[in-house]
Parts: sequence; structure tokens; C-alpha cells
Amino acid sequence: MVAGSRPGFAAGERDVPQWERVLNDVLTRAEAERSELRADESPEAKLSFSPAARAAKAKSPHPIVAGFVRYFSSAGAKHFQASQKRLESFRAMIEQVFEQEGLPRELLWVGLVESGYDPAARSPKNAVGIWQLIPATAETFGLRMSGRDERTDPLKSTRAAARYLKFLYARFGDWPLALAAYNAGERRVQSAIVKGQTTDFWRLAESGLLPRETQAYVPAVMAAQYLGERRPGELADAHDSTQRTTGKVVFATIGVSP
Repeated sequence: MVAGSRPGFAAGERDVPQWERVLNDVLTRAEAERSELRADESPEAKLSFSPAARAAKAKSPHPIVAGFVRYFSSAGAKHFQASQKRLESFRAMIEQVFEQEGLPRELLWVGLVESGYDPAARSPKNAVGIWQLIPATAETFGLRMSGRDERTDPLKSTRAAARYLKFLYARFGDWPLALAAYNAGERRVQSAIVKGQTTDFWRLAESGLLPRETQAYVPAVMAAQYLGERRPGELADAHDSTQRTTGKVVFATIGVSP
């Protein structure tokens, strides 16, 4: 996916309003939680926290990640589970390609947010396949679209997406920024970095320099990874899980510390 497209479990146009509502709901709630946290950072509030309380607070996941964990565990659970089921047909292939390309296997969860692992998925912006590649990106990384569109070929499109992700990581040196560029386009992310004078994804997101969709996209991938990789029965309660997850194990390979 690149600038102009959008994340979602399915890429049909009829799904756009629902997914946009999800993005807005999660972001609005996270912004409210961040406002509450800022209010707590007054000198008086700081004095009221014990060292243990401050440490526990520091380990809380980012509110947007927590919001997507809640969504994927409740209203979006049916789509999430169906996506996981489709993934099983492609998991071994995706992991093998990512290993060959030197990428962390955890990046396979990008496919869940992009398309729900549907090779036939198509967005209103003509992003196609599991990895929702637009024509220009597909051609750059070796896919043909004359005749049979190779973006719908799981193996070939996975190879192209892996090489694009590797290119983005080489450019930005940071997986959250690389994922942001996969969603919004590398020029837009680079412009945000220059304007914001920071390479911290979370600061760029909170500053409003990244598109609202991208502010949600990266945390959505993180939440999908967390839920997709937890062991059966582990932290079954979604609300409790968002409170107890620190990020030091979850997203360790992608290098995220919410």
C-alpha cells in the first residue's frame, strides 16, 4: 500500500466507510487517553505517583495499539479470525520469502491489515492482492500486470512486497517509519521527518504531520502481531491484555516500544 490507499481487512469499496469509522473511533479514544496522561504529568500529579506506579504506567502500551487490540478482539474479531484462517495457506511461503530477503517474519502481519490475506483484494485506488500494491510499486519491484495481474499471485507479490519493505527499511532505518511509508509513501514520511525534526514515529503521529490513516495503520499492524502471536489461552481478556503488555517481547523483532 502507498499514499492514497487505505488499510482494511477487505479492499472492496463497500468496506471503506466501516474501516474509516474504526480508524476514527480508535484514534479519537487514543487522543482522549493521551490528553488524560498529559494532565497527569503536572508537578502535583507526578508527586502523587509512587516509583512503582510510574514504572507500571511507563510500561503501558500506546493507546492506539491498545485500541486496535480491543477492536480486533471484539467488533473486528470475526474478520480477524477469518484472516488468520486464510493466512495458514500462505504462512510457510511468506515466512520463507521474508527469511530469504532478510526481513523479520513478524512483518507477515502487514498482510492482515492490508487485505486479510485475500489475493483477490482490490482497493478503490487500484491497490491489489495480499500486500495491496499499486501499479507503480508493483512494476518497480518486478511484477507484470498485462494479461494476468501478478499482484494476485501470492508468491510473486510477496517477493515484491518484501523487497519494497526492505527498500523502505534501508531508507528510514526504523520499522515503524518503514511501515508508515508503506502506507503513506516514502516522500510523505520524509517530508514529515523534515518538518517535525524527528525520526520517532509516535512523535510524528501525535504532531499530525502524518496522515490520520497512517497514524492508525502502524499501530494496527502491531496489534495484529500481538494478537496473532500470543499462545492459545494467553491473556484471554482483551482489556487486561492491553494493560499488561509492555512491548518488550511483543514487536521485539520489528523494534517497537510503545
